[in-house]
Amino acid sequence: MSFEHFLDDHTLSFIQEGNQMFICDGCEKPISGPCYGCEECIFYLHYECAKLPESIEHFFHPCPLSLSLYSYTCNACFMKGSGFSYRCNICHFNMHVECVSKPTISSENDEGLIQHFTHWHPLSLIDLNIFYDKPCCAICEKPCSPNSTYGCSSCNFFLHNSCMATIPRRIYHSFHPCPLILLTYPEYECRGCERERSGLTYGCGKCRFKLDVKCGLLPTVEAKGADMIQSFTHSHPLALLGNKDAESTGLGARHRCRACGEDCLDHGFSCSITCDFFIHTSCIELPGEIHHPLHLLHPLYLMYLPLQLHGTDCSSCNQPLDGFLLAYRCDGCNFNLHKHCAEFRPSFKFGISLHVLTLWDKRPSPFDCNVCGKKASKNFLRCVLCRFTIHLFCLPSASKTITHKCHIDCLSLTQSPLDFELNRLEDAYNLDDEFYCDVCEEKREKKDPVYYCAECKFIAEVGCVISELVPSYIMPEEQNGVTSRAISKNEDNSTIETRLAKLNNEIAELSAKLKLLIQEREPLKEEIERLNLKRVQMEERLLNIETELWQIARNIDNLEVESLLVKHPPKNRITENKLLTKASTSRGLSAEKARYMEDGSKLLPALNIPRDKESATGAEIKKVDIEILKLKVKEKALKVQNEKHRSTIKRLEEKLELINLRLKELQVDGFLHNDLLSSSMKEIV
Repeated sequence: MSFEHFLDDHTLSFIQEGNQMFICDGCEKPISGPCYGCEECIFYLHYECAKLPESIEHFFHPCPLSLSLYSYTCNACFMKGSGFSYRCNICHFNMHVECVSKPTISSENDEGLIQHFTHWHPLSLIDLNIFYDKPCCAICEKPCSPNSTYGCSSCNFFLHNSCMATIPRRIYHSFHPCPLILLTYPEYECRGCERERSGLTYGCGKCRFKLDVKCGLLPTVEAKGADMIQSFTHSHPLALLGNKDAESTGLGARHRCRACGEDCLDHGFSCSITCDFFIHTSCIELPGEIHHPLHLLHPLYLMYLPLQLHGTDCSSCNQPLDGFLLAYRCDGCNFNLHKHCAEFRPSFKFGISLHVLTLWDKRPSPFDCNVCGKKASKNFLRCVLCRFTIHLFCLPSASKTITHKCHIDCLSLTQSPLDFELNRLEDAYNLDDEFYCDVCEEKREKKDPVYYCAECKFIAEVGCVISELVPSYIMPEEQNGVTSRAISKNEDNSTIETRLAKLNNEIAELSAKLKLLIQEREPLKEEIERLNLKRVQMEERLLNIETELWQIARNIDNLEVESLLVKHPPKNRITENKLLTKASTSRGLSAEKARYMEDGSKLLPALNIPRDKESATGAEIKKVDIEILKLKVKEKALKVQNEKHRSTIKRLEEKLELINLRLKELQVDGFLHNDLLSSSMKEIV
């Protein structure tokens, strides 16, 4: 009777009576009864282990569990194990076969017990009066209530009834893009509070991401009105600050917002522990990940710059980044953006260039205009990629005389400052003077040209009449819900669009191939892990067999000496020693054995050898010969098994070599596909 098992490539043969030398690969215990085995692979299973189901559903984990053969740590009892386990590859969750088989609630006799996914044992209503110290709830970490606590006393695990009823099994958290499942781990580091924890956790096994229950269930930024929230901008919980809190924490003394750098004078959040961390309520709602047109290859993440990158220039405005503040960054490309620079979006197409220009309201350090050569610090357009800069009034579409709804008369482009704004000629060079725009009533750049009505002495800065300079531009108040800052001109882009469509198709195909390569790579890594474990086990068995062979050889030598002395008893001590030495060499005995036989008087009492032939009966001699024969048969069988083990180890090493070779081929293919993907995306940019 044969048996097909999914963990071995060959058919397993039924063995009626197992050999004590066989070790079950499933439970790693000796086999004495019926079993299944493959001699070629040296793979043996107890009859019961071979019949274990390949996949099961268990209340302790929401995903299906598959029978696997790895070394692991059980997520139920926290003990290390090897051999068979039930495993969820997605969550990296493991359970001993014994833990899976623990009895659950199944009869009326179990009344008063409940089965809950937070613990693998049944939970019962606990009388807290028997405890000297009140235990704490494993979920909220507060002392348990006397009348509504369920628990497992043997595991020191307790839950409030209310916490047990409301805790979700799966959550979505702003800290991580994947869903987080409630799991148990013997020890882990919470990615929220960075503390070492154990027990319940919300985790993503695939990404090795874990949050303790307290951090995982804290309200996030989206929860309006919460006094305590969790935000990716800081590793500790954040507390809401009111006016009284601001006074008590000294907010009136200068505390900079970690996002925008401005003073936190209004309501905001601060670290609830001891960190000097403050952030505006509006800034805390910044997205943690953005896709920006200035860097299409990868997403940008809001983060603090590493210490060695403090002072690095912003990839958009070329101004140094403040290491104290959050910035948007792509680590792989070393691409960085100020928070406010990330808000600027390329929106205006100029000439025949494929790039789009971004409208800049102002910049502390000016650029040089590529048209007039003068400094541009306010109301200019710039292409970040090719460093092209142009004043708004230098645009070909910018007329010298315009009409605008802000003024009834025509406005003419005029050099600033105007004569009537100066008290004396020297004031033109006085940098402390302030000049204002009559449209927005805000400060304007002193030397930037303006649109001016000489009759009314009405001044409009260029940025306030942009809709006349750039016909395709729509002022924010006129957009009626349109979110882009400018609408590009309608041009014949059919050739470009065709090329873009082709590149997008190539990107989709390459991405699909990369995904397939990754999917093929993961099982190979798991197979390497399994084969390495198998090889270690085979080497251990080989060592045990060789040790036993050495012991059998010693026993055979001793019995041969005993047989020799019984059949040929020496006449005296000297003759006895000579006979022992002669017998050892004539029978081809080892040098080590000969050394043991140099002193026959010491050897004889240990072996209970009769000193004269008359006292040695035929039955005793025959008994010794039979024992020698048995040991030689066993020695021969072990040598055969030893050779099989060596052959199996050799095959395992050859298989490992082939898998490693395939893994390297997949890595090379992955690098090539990544290069092609990057090239296509760069061409799109």
